[in-house]
Amino acid sequence: MTTVTSNRAVRNAFQLLELLSGAPDGLRLARLVEISGQPKTTVYRMLNTLAELDIVCHDEDRYHLNARWQRFGGEQFSAPIVGTDGRHLAGLTLRTRGPVASDATADRLRRLVADLAVAVSRRIHV
Repeated sequence: MTTVTSNRAVRNAFQLLELLSGAPDGLRLARLVEISGQPKTTVYRMLNTLAELDIVCHDEDRYHLNARWQRFGGEQFSAPIVGTDGRHLAGLTLRTRGPVASDATADRLRRLVADLAVAVSRRIHV
């Protein structure tokens, strides 16, 4: 059960990062809760964790990606989530807002998304 929760947390974090990447002026907590469909406490805790990691900033009443993370974009890093029978059930995608600075960074992002998709796939019993 713990692993399923942690996978959900990863998906929630990616969803918030994707929403913030599409909002250069930032988003209010209430708006993030509304469009993500996640509980307010979950969104708030996730944003605080992302802020501790220096990925998200909170200015006045809006959250936005840290300037260092805003330079990433224009690329998508995707991997399928598959059932035990090999069927593609869904996928994980990390979209960035601009070119990734280096091939090494792009490779790390691709591996991260692929590893997360494999971890989720192993937990699905279809």
